[in-house]
Amino acid sequence: MPKFIDRIVEKIFEASFRLFTMKGYQQVTMKMIAQEAGLSVGTLYNYFLNKQDLFLNVFRQSLEQTYAILDKMLEQGKEDRYNFIATLYNEIVRLKELGRVILREKLDHELFEQMKDYLLGLIRNLIYKAEEKQDLQIPDKDKDRTIRLLIMAIYDFAQEFPEEKEENIHFLCRLVDKIT
Repeated sequence: MPKFIDRIVEKIFEASFRLFTMKGYQQVTMKMIAQEAGLSVGTLYNYFLNKQDLFLNVFRQSLEQTYAILDKMLEQGKEDRYNFIATLYNEIVRLKELGRVILREKLDHELFEQMKDYLLGLIRNLIYKAEEKQDLQIPDKDKDRTIRLLIMAIYDFAQEFPEEKEENIHFLCRLVDKIT
């Protein structure tokens, strides 16, 4: 695939991410995204069926970027609890606007559930990798609850205590230490 086409998809992703997080799902049109990306609307429709398809692709790609960052930390053996949780914290803060869009705009409930399950699956994979390296041990019966707790706590702390990022991360590290 030529690099020119790759760059178009990247432009579409960047423009969509920016607009969806700034304006919300309902207020953004395919025409606005095309203009922001410097493309024609027809070109945009060559890559995505509709706005919902584009939004879900943006959300999925954002989650995959987060996963790749955390997975790379594990693969390089640079993972320690603080850096892992700090990176997860930063990524959830970056993605929280897309999450808010899903909640605020009441998008198709089934699609939201699919994306939530996808996120949980990605984090679950990271937990299993950390366990294989003996960096983390969470009882099987507590894995899903721990993952959900961590994601919800990060989201909530970032919203409730935005100026206390370091304290939030240290608290989460202590919490994970107690669980594991």
